[in-house]
Amino acid sequence: MQVTFRDLDYFGHVNNAVYFSYFEWARTLLWLRLHGKRDPRDIGFIVARAECVFKKQIEMEPIEVCVRIGEMRNTSLDFVYEIRKNDGRELAATGTVVVVLFDWNTNAKRPITDELRRRVEECTHAS
Repeated sequence: MQVTFRDLDYFGHVNNAVYFSYFEWARTLLWLRLHGKRDPRDIGFIVARAECVFKKQIEMEPIEVCVRIGEMRNTSLDFVYEIRKNDGRELAATGTVVVVLFDWNTNAKRPITDELRRRVEECTHAS
């Protein structure tokens, strides 16, 4: 990704809240890839917790946003992130976002299926 001017705060570095937008973008792309879909209405989860550890300031520069799925429980899973700069040589931030799978029609959480576990495993070994 290329950091844009709108991402910067008064001090010329990426505002801390923007990191979560970077996480969201990577998470959405991975989720849609796992499901072979492109429609945002196919996002079948809600965010339960989000955390970020800031390691280095990011300025208006290219960055890499890496995401993988970590622990998977019964109805929730972790998206684990790294944001890198300087052609991947410097770790700028790490993060974890816990999501709960959610059925928008019944307005209730839903279990992680064996099929989703299989897709995550395949995606992990394909990368």
